Amino acid sequence: MKLKNAIITGGSCFHQKFFTNKNGKYANFFDERIYVLDLKHQDLRGFDYLTIASRCNADILLANKQKLRDYLDGGGNIVAFGEMPKIYIEGVRWRGYPTNFWWWVTPGADLPLYASNPNHPLFEKLTPNEAKWHYHGVFYPPEGSEKILVNELDESIIYKDGVSFKGNLYITSLDPDFHLGFGFMDKTEFFFDKFMEWVQEDIALKNSQNL
Repeated sequence: MKLKNAIITGGSCFHQKFFTNKNGKYANFFDERIYVLDLKHQDLRGFDYLTIASRCNADILLANKQKLRDYLDGGGNIVAFGEMPKIYIEGVRWRGYPTNFWWWVTPGADLPLYASNPNHPLFEKLTPNEAKWHYHGVFYPPEGSEKILVNELDESIIYKDGVSFKGNLYITSLDPDFHLGFGFMDKTEFFFDKFMEWVQEDIALKNSQNL
């Protein structure tokens, strides 16, 4: 059974071009597009999961914090991309870092990212190397959450919180949608496809267990 989904997105060029780049590959990926300014009026209950696009207006998202909390408490699931300078989801802990955009131009350099658990189902679809372009900060997951991709300090770049709400929170400081919208950083297409494939399978599994 296909999951019903929506994306909360903004009016910046990269938000809009996400749907038209790649020959419109993602034009119909989401059943509904919710402009962030319209979020306060939107009934979210019919969606299996919401995706929050990178770099949406943080003040507007913050103003909808309780609405997002109610959605999660009601069993809805959220995928959040990119940095979170203002905490619009209850319980999230974020730390911003200066971004090293050019690490890859130094011969032999690496961006140290690791699978917290190499047997995690996400890594059946992609490798940590396929998640390496840059990141804008880190998260500190609540106790009982799944650390998935971490840096050399064991700070989370990707994690899943399946304990704080009735629904799941899938959160990453990576911003593949931003790069797909701007049309550069080729590896973000594969990452987005495989990451979202895993998210949908994970939600479907949870739903089947709750029948």
